[in-house]
Amino acid sequence: MRKRKSTFTVTVLAMLLLCAAFLLTGCQNMETGALRRGADQDQTTEGTAQTSQETPAAETVAEASTEEAADEIDPETMDLIKYNIYVEMNNYMAELLENISNYYLVVEYADEFSFVADSPYEYKYGISYFNSDIIDDALAVSEMEPDFGTLDQLTAEIAEPMRSLMDSFDGIASSSDVAENQYAKAKEFHTVIQANAEAFAELAYQYMDEISALAEERIAKDEENMLAEGRVIIYNASHAITVAQKLLNECYAQGVYDDNITELDLTPIRPLYEELAATVAAYDEAVQDKNQLMAESLGETPMYGLLGSLVQSVEWMISQVESGVPIEEPGREYLGGIIHIEEVLDDCIDQYNTVFVDG
Repeated sequence: MRKRKSTFTVTVLAMLLLCAAFLLTGCQNMETGALRRGADQDQTTEGTAQTSQETPAAETVAEASTEEAADEIDPETMDLIKYNIYVEMNNYMAELLENISNYYLVVEYADEFSFVADSPYEYKYGISYFNSDIIDDALAVSEMEPDFGTLDQLTAEIAEPMRSLMDSFDGIASSSDVAENQYAKAKEFHTVIQANAEAFAELAYQYMDEISALAEERIAKDEENMLAEGRVIIYNASHAITVAQKLLNECYAQGVYDDNITELDLTPIRPLYEELAATVAAYDEAVQDKNQLMAESLGETPMYGLLGSLVQSVEWMISQVESGVPIEEPGREYLGGIIHIEEVLDDCIDQYNTVFVDG
């Protein structure tokens, strides 16, 4: 989806700037939404569709030994706990990639610590606090059934570089005087970041691709069940989000974002747009049926027109590409830009979770 094929070398800054934009606005939101949309809707009142942070059973995993936890938790619940924790790991990876990107806006990508000349940003710009407990949770469940295959292996491999980076960025965010003793502490942090950034990024891309594939598989299964059970409103709402995510992933796969949007090949985009428009039209038709609304225990406007706005945002992007006119300020939300689609999609996912998962 967002993975760059180029190697993580001296081009790290440009690559990370791109991946941070792609991963955080696209992937992170997608995975969080996918997690919650991928949960069994019949179980939402019991809290099983919450994130791992909100799942009491996840605390059991962290506190108990591997064998004891595995014995005490039934397989279906364990599968959901493990999935939730891995998705949370995915989201931390996205945030960590953003921190790396921000760090190299200020510090040179080189073994020796030095500041980027004329950087407009301060040393701690965009650096977050981190708690590496999620890594312990992920390592614990990676040794438990069910087997998640490659994700279990990647969890073990990425744990050390991920923890080192999280601790270093947490130290930077917490530091009060980085210039003290000729930047001695900053140099220590830099040594760790420089040593681990490349390995972490490579593994993180693999991890995110695996999570994406798993999320898509689970959502597809859930959408099949929705149709089989006659829940056409929730199905069309879910499928519209799924198709929009596929459309964005196609943009990312082409290496296109708002700064080079005129380079987008619309050939694979148009069928996805048509599927999105048809899905939203089916949703609009279904919500006009009061009997269907009653059957699914829904109000008259569950998505408040957001799906229509999603279709409109894609139409604007297609028009922007066809015009051949670049976006003047690609870092801002612009009608006709990919960022605008991402923002509308975020709103759709939030509303979906509010109505169909939390409601």
